[in-house]
Amino acid sequence: MSSFTFQWPSALLLICLLIPISWLLRRARKQRKIILRSMGAERRTHRVLKDGLRLVAWALIALAVARPGYAPYYEATSQTGRDVVFALDVSQSMLARDVSPNRLEVAKQGIRDALDQFSNERVALIVYAGTASILCPLTYDYDFARYMLEQANPRTVDFGGTTLQSAVEKAVDQIFDPERNGVQDLLILTDGGDHGSQMERVETLLAESNTGLLIVGLGDPNNGSPILLPQEDGSLQTLEIDQQPVLTKLEDALLRNLSATYPNAEYIAAETKPFHLGQLYNDYAADKSTLSGNANSGKIIYQEAAIFFLIPGLICLLLAERWSARKLGSSAIVLSLFFCGFPQVSVRAETVLHALETDFDKATALIEGETYDEALETLNSIIEQSASGQLSAEQMAASLFNRGLCLIELSVQQAEQSPAGALELAQKARLAFLKSKAYKQDFERAGLRIELSTRWIQELKGLIEEEGNQASDDSSPQSSEDAENESLDDYEDMYEDDYSEMSESMPDSSYSEGDLAAGSSMQSLPAPNYTIEDILLEEKGNLQFRQQKRANANAAKVEKDY
Repeated sequence: MSSFTFQWPSALLLICLLIPISWLLRRARKQRKIILRSMGAERRTHRVLKDGLRLVAWALIALAVARPGYAPYYEATSQTGRDVVFALDVSQSMLARDVSPNRLEVAKQGIRDALDQFSNERVALIVYAGTASILCPLTYDYDFARYMLEQANPRTVDFGGTTLQSAVEKAVDQIFDPERNGVQDLLILTDGGDHGSQMERVETLLAESNTGLLIVGLGDPNNGSPILLPQEDGSLQTLEIDQQPVLTKLEDALLRNLSATYPNAEYIAAETKPFHLGQLYNDYAADKSTLSGNANSGKIIYQEAAIFFLIPGLICLLLAERWSARKLGSSAIVLSLFFCGFPQVSVRAETVLHALETDFDKATALIEGETYDEALETLNSIIEQSASGQLSAEQMAASLFNRGLCLIELSVQQAEQSPAGALELAQKARLAFLKSKAYKQDFERAGLRIELSTRWIQELKGLIEEEGNQASDDSSPQSSEDAENESLDDYEDMYEDDYSEMSESMPDSSYSEGDLAAGSSMQSLPAPNYTIEDILLEEKGNLQFRQQKRANANAAKVEKDY
Protein backbone atom coordinates (compact mmCIF):
# COMPACT_ATOMS: atom_id res chain seq x y z
CA MET A 1 0.00 0.00 0.00
CA SER A 2 1.53 3.23 -1.21
CA SER A 3 1.88 6.05 1.30
CA PHE A 4 1.05 8.67 -1.38
CA THR A 5 -1.42 8.44 -4.22
CA PHE A 6 -3.90 10.36 -6.34
CA GLN A 7 -7.47 9.30 -5.57
CA TRP A 8 -8.80 10.77 -8.85
CA PRO A 9 -5.93 9.97 -11.22
CA SER A 10 -8.01 10.75 -14.31
CA ALA A 11 -7.87 14.44 -13.34
CA LEU A 12 -4.12 14.38 -14.06
CA LEU A 13 -5.05 14.54 -17.74
CA LEU A 14 -5.62 18.26 -17.15
CA ILE A 15 -1.85 18.67 -17.02
CA CYS A 16 -1.75 17.68 -20.70
CA LEU A 17 -3.50 20.96 -21.45
CA LEU A 18 -0.30 22.77 -20.48
CA ILE A 19 1.04 22.18 -24.00
CA PRO A 20 -1.71 24.03 -25.92
CA ILE A 21 -1.95 26.68 -23.19
CA SER A 22 1.79 27.30 -23.39
CA TRP A 23 1.58 27.61 -27.18
CA LEU A 24 -1.28 30.08 -26.93
CA LEU A 25 0.56 32.21 -24.37
CA ARG A 26 3.71 32.25 -26.50
CA ARG A 27 1.71 33.29 -29.56
CA ALA A 28 0.06 36.06 -27.55
CA ARG A 29 3.47 37.34 -26.43
CA LYS A 30 4.68 37.53 -30.05
CA GLN A 31 1.58 39.38 -31.16
CA ARG A 32 1.93 41.80 -28.26
CA LYS A 33 5.57 42.47 -29.13
CA ILE A 34 4.67 43.18 -32.78
CA ILE A 35 1.99 45.66 -31.73
CA LEU A 36 4.30 47.44 -29.28
CA ARG A 37 7.01 47.82 -31.95
CA SER A 38 4.54 49.23 -34.45
CA MET A 39 3.63 51.83 -31.84
CA GLY A 40 7.28 52.66 -31.18
CA ALA A 41 7.40 51.15 -27.68
CA GLU A 42 10.05 48.77 -26.40
CA ARG A 43 8.97 48.47 -22.74
CA ARG A 44 9.78 45.22 -20.97
CA THR A 45 6.71 43.69 -19.37
CA HIS A 46 8.07 40.42 -17.93
CA ARG A 47 5.48 38.48 -19.93
CA VAL A 48 7.58 35.31 -19.84
CA LEU A 49 7.66 35.25 -16.04
CA LYS A 50 3.95 36.05 -15.81
CA ASP A 51 3.04 33.29 -18.23
CA GLY A 52 5.34 30.91 -16.39
CA LEU A 53 3.49 31.62 -13.14
CA ARG A 54 0.19 30.95 -14.90
CA LEU A 55 1.41 27.58 -16.17
CA VAL A 56 2.70 26.61 -12.73
CA ALA A 57 -0.64 27.64 -11.19
CA TRP A 58 -2.51 25.49 -13.71
CA ALA A 59 -0.32 22.47 -12.97
CA LEU A 60 -0.72 22.84 -9.19
CA ILE A 61 -4.50 23.24 -9.42
CA ALA A 62 -4.72 20.16 -11.66
CA LEU A 63 -2.78 18.17 -9.05
CA ALA A 64 -5.14 19.42 -6.35
CA VAL A 65 -8.19 18.35 -8.39
CA ALA A 66 -6.70 14.83 -8.62
CA ARG A 67 -7.13 14.57 -4.80
CA PRO A 68 -3.64 13.66 -3.61
CA GLY A 69 -3.64 11.60 -0.42
CA TYR A 70 -1.07 10.46 2.12
CA ALA A 71 -0.82 8.51 5.41
CA PRO A 72 -3.36 5.81 4.48
CA TYR A 73 -5.11 3.74 7.12
CA TYR A 74 -7.49 0.80 6.99
CA GLU A 75 -11.09 1.28 8.18
CA ALA A 76 -12.95 -1.93 8.84
CA THR A 77 -16.62 -1.98 7.90
CA SER A 78 -19.37 -4.28 9.00
CA GLN A 79 -20.61 -6.21 5.98
CA THR A 80 -22.68 -8.99 7.48
CA GLY A 81 -24.99 -9.35 4.49
CA ARG A 82 -28.05 -9.61 6.77
CA ASP A 83 -31.45 -7.95 6.55
CA VAL A 84 -32.08 -5.55 9.42
CA VAL A 85 -35.57 -4.19 10.16
CA PHE A 86 -35.83 -1.36 12.69
CA ALA A 87 -39.12 -1.30 14.63
CA LEU A 88 -39.49 2.11 16.28
CA ASP A 89 -42.04 2.74 19.01
CA VAL A 90 -43.69 6.12 18.27
CA SER A 91 -46.37 6.05 20.98
CA GLN A 92 -46.94 9.21 23.01
CA SER A 93 -45.03 7.75 25.96
CA MET A 94 -41.86 8.00 23.82
CA LEU A 95 -42.12 11.79 24.15
CA ALA A 96 -41.18 11.60 27.84
CA ARG A 97 -38.03 13.52 28.71
CA ASP A 98 -36.31 11.30 31.25
CA VAL A 99 -33.62 11.16 28.56
CA SER A 100 -32.59 14.24 26.57
CA PRO A 101 -34.25 15.53 24.46
CA ASN A 102 -36.83 12.69 24.68
CA ARG A 103 -37.03 8.93 24.28
CA LEU A 104 -38.11 9.09 20.63
CA GLU A 105 -35.22 11.32 19.55
CA VAL A 106 -32.72 9.13 21.42
CA ALA A 107 -34.10 6.06 19.64
CA LYS A 108 -33.88 7.81 16.25
CA GLN A 109 -30.28 8.81 16.97
CA GLY A 110 -29.50 5.18 17.76
CA ILE A 111 -30.83 4.16 14.33
CA ARG A 112 -28.74 6.89 12.69
CA ASP A 113 -25.62 5.55 14.43
CA ALA A 114 -26.37 2.07 13.14
CA LEU A 115 -26.91 3.31 9.57
CA ASP A 116 -23.61 5.19 9.71
CA GLN A 117 -21.83 1.94 10.58
CA PHE A 118 -23.65 -0.37 8.15
CA SER A 119 -22.28 -0.92 4.64
CA ASN A 120 -23.68 -4.17 3.18
CA GLU A 121 -26.87 -4.70 5.19
CA ARG A 122 -30.32 -4.20 3.74
CA VAL A 123 -32.37 -2.07 6.10
CA ALA A 124 -36.07 -1.33 6.59
CA LEU A 125 -38.04 0.87 8.99
CA ILE A 126 -41.33 0.18 10.77
CA VAL A 127 -43.06 2.57 13.17
CA TYR A 128 -45.71 1.30 15.52
CA ALA A 129 -48.03 2.34 18.33
CA GLY A 130 -51.59 0.96 18.34
CA THR A 131 -50.94 -0.08 14.72
CA ALA A 132 -47.80 -0.48 12.62
CA SER A 133 -46.77 1.21 9.39
CA ILE A 134 -43.86 0.58 6.99
CA LEU A 135 -41.97 3.80 6.31
CA CYS A 136 -39.08 2.20 4.41
CA PRO A 137 -38.94 -1.26 2.76
CA LEU A 138 -35.73 -3.28 2.57
CA THR A 139 -33.12 -1.22 0.76
CA TYR A 140 -29.42 -0.46 0.48
CA ASP A 141 -30.23 3.24 0.12
CA TYR A 142 -29.30 4.45 3.60
CA ASP A 143 -29.96 8.08 2.68
CA PHE A 144 -33.58 7.25 1.91
CA ALA A 145 -33.84 5.36 5.20
CA ARG A 146 -32.46 8.40 7.06
CA TYR A 147 -34.97 10.66 5.31
CA MET A 148 -37.92 8.46 6.25
CA LEU A 149 -36.60 8.20 9.80
CA GLU A 150 -36.92 11.99 10.15
CA GLN A 151 -40.63 11.70 9.33
CA ALA A 152 -41.29 9.30 12.22
CA ASN A 153 -43.48 10.77 14.96
CA PRO A 154 -46.66 9.80 16.88
CA ARG A 155 -48.82 11.12 14.01
CA THR A 156 -47.42 8.61 11.47
CA VAL A 157 -49.62 5.82 12.85
CA ASP A 158 -53.42 5.62 12.83
CA PHE A 159 -54.09 4.63 16.43
CA GLY A 160 -52.41 5.37 19.74
CA GLY A 161 -51.31 2.85 22.32
CA THR A 162 -48.48 0.34 22.04
CA THR A 163 -48.84 -3.07 20.39
CA LEU A 164 -45.58 -4.87 19.69
CA GLN A 165 -47.46 -7.67 17.96
CA SER A 166 -48.52 -5.36 15.12
CA ALA A 167 -44.89 -4.47 14.35
CA VAL A 168 -43.78 -8.12 14.35
CA GLU A 169 -46.67 -9.16 12.08
CA LYS A 170 -45.90 -6.31 9.66
CA ALA A 171 -42.22 -7.32 9.47
CA VAL A 172 -42.84 -11.06 9.03
CA ASP A 173 -45.76 -10.82 6.59
CA GLN A 174 -44.70 -7.87 4.39
CA ILE A 175 -40.93 -7.35 4.69
CA PHE A 176 -39.05 -10.56 5.44
CA ASP A 177 -38.24 -12.89 2.53
CA PRO A 178 -38.86 -16.60 3.26
CA GLU A 179 -35.87 -17.47 1.05
CA ARG A 180 -33.59 -15.55 3.41
CA ASN A 181 -34.61 -17.26 6.65
CA GLY A 182 -31.79 -17.16 9.15
CA VAL A 183 -30.23 -13.91 7.91
CA GLN A 184 -32.99 -11.55 9.04
CA ASP A 185 -33.03 -9.51 12.24
CA LEU A 186 -35.63 -7.32 13.95
CA LEU A 187 -34.33 -4.42 16.09
CA ILE A 188 -36.99 -2.98 18.42
CA LEU A 189 -36.56 0.34 20.24
CA THR A 190 -39.28 0.93 22.81
CA ASP A 191 -40.05 2.01 26.36
CA GLY A 192 -41.70 -1.35 27.03
CA GLY A 193 -45.32 -0.35 27.39
CA ASP A 194 -47.69 -2.76 25.62
CA HIS A 195 -51.46 -2.98 25.38
CA GLY A 196 -52.95 -6.22 24.10
CA SER A 197 -50.06 -8.06 22.44
CA GLN A 198 -50.19 -11.86 22.47
CA MET A 199 -46.61 -12.84 23.19
CA GLU A 200 -47.24 -16.45 22.20
CA ARG A 201 -48.26 -15.23 18.74
CA VAL A 202 -45.15 -13.01 18.58
CA GLU A 203 -42.85 -15.93 19.45
CA THR A 204 -44.54 -18.14 16.86
CA LEU A 205 -44.09 -15.58 14.08
CA LEU A 206 -40.45 -15.03 14.93
CA ALA A 207 -39.72 -18.75 15.16
CA GLU A 208 -41.38 -19.55 11.81
CA SER A 209 -39.23 -16.98 10.02
CA ASN A 210 -36.12 -17.80 12.09
CA THR A 211 -35.79 -14.10 12.85
CA GLY A 212 -33.16 -12.67 15.16
CA LEU A 213 -34.55 -10.29 17.76
CA LEU A 214 -32.68 -7.44 19.50
CA ILE A 215 -34.70 -5.26 21.89
CA VAL A 216 -33.46 -1.96 23.38
CA GLY A 217 -35.42 -0.54 26.33
CA LEU A 218 -35.47 3.23 26.85
CA GLY A 219 -36.55 5.24 29.89
CA ASP A 220 -36.17 5.41 33.64
CA PRO A 221 -37.46 2.13 35.15
CA ASN A 222 -37.89 3.60 38.63
CA ASN A 223 -39.25 7.14 38.33
CA GLY A 224 -42.16 8.15 36.14
CA SER A 225 -41.77 11.05 33.72
CA PRO A 226 -44.55 13.31 32.31
CA ILE A 227 -45.44 13.19 28.62
CA LEU A 228 -45.04 16.56 26.86
CA LEU A 229 -47.12 16.87 23.69
CA PRO A 230 -46.14 19.53 21.09
CA GLN A 231 -48.86 22.04 20.18
CA GLU A 232 -49.54 23.92 16.94
CA ASP A 233 -48.02 27.12 18.32
CA GLY A 234 -44.78 25.36 19.20
CA SER A 235 -45.43 25.07 22.92
CA LEU A 236 -45.53 21.85 24.98
CA GLN A 237 -48.50 20.60 26.97
CA THR A 238 -48.42 17.89 29.61
CA LEU A 239 -50.69 14.93 28.89
CA GLU A 240 -53.29 14.67 31.64
CA ILE A 241 -56.12 12.32 32.63
CA ASP A 242 -58.72 13.64 35.08
CA GLN A 243 -56.56 16.75 35.51
CA GLN A 244 -53.66 14.59 36.68
CA PRO A 245 -50.42 14.34 34.67
CA VAL A 246 -49.73 10.96 33.09
CA LEU A 247 -46.40 9.54 34.25
CA THR A 248 -44.56 6.88 32.26
CA LYS A 249 -41.50 4.78 32.97
CA LEU A 250 -39.65 1.89 31.36
CA GLU A 251 -41.90 -1.18 31.60
CA ASP A 252 -39.71 -4.03 30.43
CA ALA A 253 -41.24 -7.04 32.12
CA LEU A 254 -42.80 -8.35 28.87
CA LEU A 255 -39.58 -7.64 26.97
CA ARG A 256 -37.45 -9.51 29.47
CA ASN A 257 -39.84 -12.44 29.39
CA LEU A 258 -39.82 -12.50 25.58
CA SER A 259 -36.01 -12.51 25.43
CA ALA A 260 -35.91 -15.30 28.02
CA THR A 261 -38.35 -17.59 26.20
CA TYR A 262 -37.32 -16.94 22.58
CA PRO A 263 -33.85 -18.40 21.91
CA ASN A 264 -32.83 -15.90 19.19
CA ALA A 265 -33.77 -12.85 21.27
CA GLU A 266 -31.61 -10.51 23.33
CA TYR A 267 -32.81 -7.67 25.53
CA ILE A 268 -30.63 -4.63 26.39
CA ALA A 269 -31.88 -2.17 29.01
CA ALA A 270 -30.33 1.09 27.85
CA GLU A 271 -32.61 2.98 30.28
CA THR A 272 -31.25 6.55 30.52
CA LYS A 273 -27.64 5.65 29.68
CA PRO A 274 -26.00 6.46 26.31
CA PHE A 275 -25.65 3.61 23.83
CA HIS A 276 -24.44 2.95 20.25
CA LEU A 277 -26.95 0.80 18.40
CA GLY A 278 -24.49 -0.11 15.64
CA GLN A 279 -22.02 -1.58 18.12
CA LEU A 280 -24.80 -3.38 20.01
CA TYR A 281 -25.99 -4.98 16.79
CA ASN A 282 -22.48 -5.97 15.71
CA ASP A 283 -22.00 -7.74 19.03
CA TYR A 284 -25.37 -9.45 18.66
CA ALA A 285 -24.76 -10.58 15.06
CA ALA A 286 -21.09 -11.50 15.50
CA ASP A 287 -21.83 -15.25 15.40
CA LYS A 288 -24.73 -15.05 12.94
CA SER A 289 -24.58 -16.56 9.46
CA THR A 290 -24.35 -14.35 6.36
CA LEU A 291 -24.90 -14.68 2.63
CA SER A 292 -22.04 -12.52 1.43
CA GLY A 293 -19.23 -13.98 3.48
CA ASN A 294 -17.25 -10.69 3.54
CA ALA A 295 -17.60 -9.73 7.17
CA ASN A 296 -13.94 -8.75 7.39
CA SER A 297 -13.99 -6.25 4.54
CA GLY A 298 -13.03 -2.64 4.84
CA LYS A 299 -11.63 0.30 2.92
CA ILE A 300 -8.48 2.40 2.78
CA ILE A 301 -8.78 6.03 3.84
CA TYR A 302 -6.19 8.65 2.85
CA GLN A 303 -5.49 12.01 4.44
CA GLU A 304 -6.40 14.73 1.96
CA ALA A 305 -3.42 16.74 0.65
CA ALA A 306 -5.12 18.84 -2.03
CA ILE A 307 -4.76 22.01 0.06
CA PHE A 308 -0.97 21.79 -0.18
CA PHE A 309 -1.22 22.13 -3.97
CA LEU A 310 -4.21 24.43 -4.17
CA ILE A 311 -2.86 27.25 -1.99
CA PRO A 312 0.51 27.59 -3.86
CA GLY A 313 -1.41 27.43 -7.14
CA LEU A 314 -3.67 30.30 -6.11
CA ILE A 315 -0.68 32.31 -4.92
CA CYS A 316 1.07 31.87 -8.28
CA LEU A 317 -2.09 32.88 -10.11
CA LEU A 318 -2.51 36.00 -7.96
CA LEU A 319 1.09 37.05 -8.45
CA ALA A 320 0.83 36.54 -12.20
CA GLU A 321 -2.22 38.77 -12.46
CA ARG A 322 -0.76 41.53 -10.25
CA TRP A 323 2.76 41.54 -11.68
CA SER A 324 4.89 44.64 -11.20
CA ALA A 325 7.50 45.69 -8.70
CA ARG A 326 5.09 47.71 -6.64
CA LYS A 327 2.07 45.39 -6.95
CA LEU A 328 4.21 42.31 -6.36
CA GLY A 329 5.47 43.69 -3.07
CA SER A 330 1.99 44.66 -1.83
CA SER A 331 0.56 41.29 -2.81
CA ALA A 332 3.31 39.44 -0.98
CA ILE A 333 2.68 41.47 2.18
CA VAL A 334 -1.07 40.84 2.04
CA LEU A 335 -0.62 37.11 1.45
CA SER A 336 1.90 36.74 4.29
CA LEU A 337 -0.38 38.57 6.72
CA PHE A 338 -3.35 36.45 5.61
CA PHE A 339 -1.71 33.08 5.93
CA CYS A 340 0.09 33.95 9.16
CA GLY A 341 -3.08 35.16 10.80
CA PHE A 342 -5.44 32.58 9.36
CA PRO A 343 -4.87 29.83 11.96
CA GLN A 344 -5.29 32.27 14.83
CA VAL A 345 -8.48 33.65 13.29
CA SER A 346 -9.85 30.13 12.77
CA VAL A 347 -9.09 29.11 16.33
CA ARG A 348 -10.59 32.31 17.68
CA ALA A 349 -13.73 31.88 15.53
CA GLU A 350 -14.13 28.28 16.66
CA THR A 351 -13.80 29.31 20.31
CA VAL A 352 -16.40 32.07 19.91
CA LEU A 353 -18.81 29.71 18.13
CA HIS A 354 -18.50 27.11 20.89
CA ALA A 355 -19.22 29.76 23.52
CA LEU A 356 -22.30 30.95 21.62
CA GLU A 357 -23.64 27.43 21.29
CA THR A 358 -23.10 26.88 25.03
CA ASP A 359 -25.01 30.08 25.80
CA PHE A 360 -27.82 28.98 23.49
CA ASP A 361 -28.19 25.68 25.36
CA LYS A 362 -28.22 27.65 28.63
CA ALA A 363 -30.95 29.95 27.31
CA THR A 364 -33.03 26.99 26.18
CA ALA A 365 -32.81 25.45 29.66
CA LEU A 366 -33.82 28.75 31.26
CA ILE A 367 -36.89 28.98 28.98
CA GLU A 368 -37.93 25.46 29.91
CA GLY A 369 -37.58 26.50 33.55
CA GLU A 370 -39.73 29.62 32.87
CA THR A 371 -36.89 31.92 33.95
CA TYR A 372 -37.58 34.35 31.12
CA ASP A 373 -35.58 37.35 32.41
CA GLU A 374 -32.30 35.45 32.57
CA ALA A 375 -33.04 33.66 29.31
CA LEU A 376 -33.66 37.02 27.60
CA GLU A 377 -30.34 38.41 28.85
CA THR A 378 -28.51 35.34 27.55
CA LEU A 379 -30.24 35.50 24.16
CA ASN A 380 -29.52 39.22 23.83
CA SER A 381 -25.85 38.50 24.49
CA ILE A 382 -25.87 35.78 21.81
CA ILE A 383 -27.48 38.05 19.24
CA GLU A 384 -25.07 40.92 19.99
CA GLN A 385 -22.01 38.65 19.71
CA SER A 386 -23.23 37.08 16.49
CA ALA A 387 -23.12 40.39 14.62
CA SER A 388 -19.75 39.32 13.22
CA GLY A 389 -21.36 36.36 11.42
CA GLN A 390 -20.31 33.56 13.75
CA LEU A 391 -23.79 32.03 13.83
CA SER A 392 -25.60 30.54 10.85
CA ALA A 393 -28.93 31.82 9.60
CA GLU A 394 -30.65 28.86 11.21
CA GLN A 395 -29.05 29.58 14.59
CA MET A 396 -29.91 33.28 14.36
CA ALA A 397 -33.52 32.39 13.54
CA ALA A 398 -33.67 30.12 16.59
CA SER A 399 -32.11 32.76 18.85
CA LEU A 400 -34.47 35.51 17.68
CA PHE A 401 -37.49 33.22 17.92
CA ASN A 402 -36.65 32.29 21.52
CA ARG A 403 -36.06 35.96 22.29
CA GLY A 404 -39.54 36.72 21.04
CA LEU A 405 -41.01 33.95 23.21
CA CYS A 406 -39.35 35.42 26.31
CA LEU A 407 -40.58 38.93 25.50
CA ILE A 408 -44.15 37.68 24.95
CA GLU A 409 -44.15 35.83 28.28
CA LEU A 410 -42.84 38.91 30.08
CA SER A 411 -45.43 41.06 28.32
CA VAL A 412 -48.25 38.78 29.49
CA GLN A 413 -46.95 38.96 33.06
CA GLN A 414 -46.91 42.77 33.03
CA ALA A 415 -50.22 43.28 31.19
CA GLU A 416 -52.34 43.86 34.29
CA GLN A 417 -49.93 46.10 36.20
CA SER A 418 -48.42 48.07 33.33
CA PRO A 419 -50.19 47.82 29.95
CA ALA A 420 -47.79 50.37 28.42
CA GLY A 421 -44.75 48.35 29.45
CA ALA A 422 -46.42 45.16 28.24
CA LEU A 423 -47.12 46.85 24.88
CA GLU A 424 -43.47 47.81 24.47
CA LEU A 425 -42.36 44.25 25.21
CA ALA A 426 -44.96 42.84 22.80
CA GLN A 427 -43.78 45.16 20.01
CA LYS A 428 -40.19 44.04 20.58
CA ALA A 429 -41.35 40.42 20.54
CA ARG A 430 -43.08 40.83 17.20
CA LEU A 431 -39.97 42.46 15.79
CA ALA A 432 -37.94 39.47 16.98
CA PHE A 433 -40.37 37.09 15.24
CA LEU A 434 -40.15 39.18 12.06
CA LYS A 435 -36.36 39.01 12.12
CA SER A 436 -36.50 35.26 12.74
CA LYS A 437 -38.79 34.84 9.74
CA ALA A 438 -36.43 36.95 7.64
CA TYR A 439 -33.45 34.75 8.51
CA LYS A 440 -35.38 31.56 7.69
CA GLN A 441 -38.23 32.14 5.26
CA ASP A 442 -39.84 28.69 5.71
CA PHE A 443 -40.03 29.08 9.50
CA GLU A 444 -43.76 28.43 9.98
CA ARG A 445 -43.67 28.74 13.78
CA ALA A 446 -42.25 32.26 13.48
CA GLY A 447 -45.01 33.20 11.02
CA LEU A 448 -47.66 31.94 13.44
CA ARG A 449 -46.10 33.88 16.31
CA ILE A 450 -46.13 37.05 14.20
CA GLU A 451 -49.90 36.76 13.87
CA LEU A 452 -50.42 35.96 17.57
CA SER A 453 -48.17 38.81 18.74
CA THR A 454 -49.99 41.24 16.43
CA ARG A 455 -53.32 40.28 18.00
CA TRP A 456 -51.83 40.69 21.47
CA ILE A 457 -50.52 44.15 20.57
CA GLN A 458 -53.99 45.19 19.41
CA GLU A 459 -55.52 43.96 22.67
CA LEU A 460 -52.98 45.94 24.69
CA LYS A 461 -53.58 49.07 22.62
CA GLY A 462 -57.32 48.70 23.19
CA LEU A 463 -56.73 48.31 26.93
CA ILE A 464 -54.51 51.40 27.03
CA GLU A 465 -57.06 53.39 25.04
CA GLU A 466 -59.85 52.41 27.45
CA GLU A 467 -57.80 53.49 30.45
CA GLY A 468 -56.97 56.77 28.74
CA ASN A 469 -60.64 57.51 28.02
CA GLN A 470 -61.57 56.85 31.64
CA ALA A 471 -58.76 59.05 33.00
CA SER A 472 -59.32 62.07 30.68
CA ASP A 473 -62.79 62.30 29.13
CA ASP A 474 -62.35 66.04 28.41
CA SER A 475 -59.13 65.66 26.39
CA SER A 476 -59.40 66.91 22.81
CA PRO A 477 -59.26 64.62 19.80
CA GLN A 478 -56.48 66.67 18.35
CA SER A 479 -54.20 66.11 21.34
CA SER A 480 -54.97 62.41 21.26
CA GLU A 481 -54.14 62.30 17.59
CA ASP A 482 -50.86 64.09 18.21
CA ALA A 483 -50.01 61.54 20.88
CA GLU A 484 -50.80 58.74 18.45
CA ASN A 485 -48.57 60.28 15.77
CA GLU A 486 -45.76 60.81 18.26
CA SER A 487 -46.06 57.18 19.39
CA LEU A 488 -45.98 56.06 15.78
CA ASP A 489 -42.89 58.15 15.09
CA ASP A 490 -41.11 56.58 18.04
CA TYR A 491 -42.23 53.13 16.88
CA GLU A 492 -40.93 53.89 13.38
CA ASP A 493 -37.56 54.94 14.72
CA MET A 494 -37.31 51.77 16.78
CA TYR A 495 -38.02 49.58 13.75
CA GLU A 496 -35.62 51.48 11.54
CA ASP A 497 -32.80 51.15 14.06
CA ASP A 498 -33.38 47.45 14.70
CA TYR A 499 -33.93 46.58 11.06
CA SER A 500 -30.85 48.44 9.87
CA GLU A 501 -28.82 46.55 12.48
CA MET A 502 -30.18 43.26 11.17
CA SER A 503 -29.58 44.18 7.53
CA GLU A 504 -25.95 45.04 8.12
CA SER A 505 -25.29 41.57 9.52
CA MET A 506 -27.05 39.67 6.72
CA PRO A 507 -25.22 38.54 3.57
CA ASP A 508 -26.82 38.71 0.14
CA SER A 509 -26.96 35.06 -0.89
CA SER A 510 -29.75 32.62 -0.06
CA TYR A 511 -29.97 29.98 2.67
CA SER A 512 -30.96 26.38 2.13
CA GLU A 513 -33.97 24.74 3.81
CA GLY A 514 -33.44 22.99 7.19
CA ASP A 515 -34.75 22.68 10.68
CA LEU A 516 -33.38 24.47 13.72
CA ALA A 517 -30.12 23.05 15.19
CA ALA A 518 -27.58 24.60 17.39
CA GLY A 519 -24.64 22.91 15.76
CA SER A 520 -25.31 23.56 12.07
CA SER A 521 -22.63 24.79 9.73
CA MET A 522 -22.17 28.39 8.54
CA GLN A 523 -24.67 29.39 5.89
CA SER A 524 -25.47 32.61 4.08
CA LEU A 525 -28.68 34.47 4.83
CA PRO A 526 -31.71 35.29 2.65
CA ALA A 527 -33.26 38.62 1.92
CA PRO A 528 -35.97 39.32 4.49
CA ASN A 529 -39.65 38.73 3.75
CA TYR A 530 -40.70 41.85 5.64
CA THR A 531 -39.38 45.32 4.88
CA ILE A 532 -39.53 48.38 7.14
CA GLU A 533 -42.04 49.89 4.72
CA ASP A 534 -44.38 46.93 5.17
CA ILE A 535 -44.17 47.21 8.95
CA LEU A 536 -44.80 50.97 8.98
CA LEU A 537 -47.66 50.60 6.51
CA GLU A 538 -49.30 48.10 8.85
CA GLU A 539 -48.89 50.46 11.82
CA LYS A 540 -50.27 53.41 9.87
CA GLY A 541 -53.27 51.29 8.89
CA ASN A 542 -53.85 50.48 12.56
CA LEU A 543 -53.62 54.19 13.41
CA GLN A 544 -56.20 55.11 10.75
CA PHE A 545 -58.53 52.42 12.05
CA ARG A 546 -58.33 53.79 15.60
CA GLN A 547 -58.86 57.36 14.38
CA GLN A 548 -61.92 56.31 12.39
CA LYS A 549 -63.29 54.43 15.39
CA ARG A 550 -62.80 57.51 17.62
CA ALA A 551 -64.52 59.75 15.04
CA ASN A 552 -67.52 57.44 14.87
CA ALA A 553 -67.76 57.46 18.66
CA ASN A 554 -67.61 61.28 18.79
CA ALA A 555 -70.29 61.53 16.08
CA ALA A 556 -72.56 59.20 18.02
CA LYS A 557 -72.03 61.29 21.18
CA VAL A 558 -72.88 64.51 19.35
CA GLU A 559 -76.04 62.97 17.89
CA LYS A 560 -77.08 61.77 21.34
CA ASP A 561 -76.52 65.21 22.90
CA TYR A 562 -78.48 66.86 20.11
